[in-house]
Amino acid sequence: MKNFFVSRTCNLFFSMWYFFDAGGPLMYLLLACSVLTLAYTIERSIHFFRAGRSADVPEAVHDLIEKEQIDGALRLSQASSGPVAAVLTAGLLHAGEKKESIEEEVTLTGNKEIKRLSKNLHLIELISRIAPLIGLLGTVLGMVNAFQQVAYANSSVDPSMLAGGIWEALLTTAAGLGVAIPSMVVHHLLEEKVQSFTFLMQYYGSEAIKHLGK
Repeated sequence: MKNFFVSRTCNLFFSMWYFFDAGGPLMYLLLACSVLTLAYTIERSIHFFRAGRSADVPEAVHDLIEKEQIDGALRLSQASSGPVAAVLTAGLLHAGEKKESIEEEVTLTGNKEIKRLSKNLHLIELISRIAPLIGLLGTVLGMVNAFQQVAYANSSVDPSMLAGGIWEALLTTAAGLGVAIPSMVVHHLLEEKVQSFTFLMQYYGSEAIKHLGK
């Protein structure tokens, strides 16, 4: 059983390597794009997980603010991690000042947190956009090479030569789409997470301004 599993694994690996090698040099660029997408996805997922660990803290801080327990609310928000807690901390540090001043501090902190949340998302989006183009470029170059071989063959043209060149050229298009589609899905999901945090920051920030400002 073990030998069968090892044999199947080796066959799968060599088959994948054959298709990868047949696709041409641009397959290495697509491989790099897929690795970057995976790395950025893992990094952002860990960041969002850490940012959402104290999901119940903003509501607790909000309740303390409504009860005018400002010191307790400040201690709780400062002891917590995450973008919403950071926004609340910015407002609480300026409690008692004019609403315009508090709003300015809350907005500035919120923008900083949004930038942190959105880090590397533009790179995932870029990969999702350029991967199909890289695949298409590989296909065009492969087709040029295939027809060039036919032209050099003169009268002794073998149809299988042209067919073989075409299917190898199309491998990069398939690989490009294979990288782009997951990248698009991942970018959409991560962007939705950023929007969720942004809404919470706006909501709790606005509520804090109403209660803390003059």
